[in-house]
Amino acid sequence: MLKCRDIGHQASDYADGAMTWRQSLGYGFHLLLCGHCRTFVRHLHTTIAFTRALPEKESLSDEQVAAIAAKAIDAVGASPARD
Repeated sequence: MLKCRDIGHQASDYADGAMTWRQSLGYGFHLLLCGHCRTFVRHLHTTIAFTRALPEKESLSDEQVAAIAAKAIDAVGASPARD
């Protein structure tokens, strides 16, 4: 019988459908008996669903990355030295 710790460690595999049918059966049996783990897995599924529903952000261009890096380098160079 799986323990709650096992449920937490294997939650991603369960959510991704990456378990064998035997593993999934044991996992589901534990969820049937344990309300806390059911809540945990339900929250995981909700988080995954919300994450998938987010709009994709565009990546920064090379020029934008270079500009940000230059500002960071300037800011570090302008700060007083620490002893």
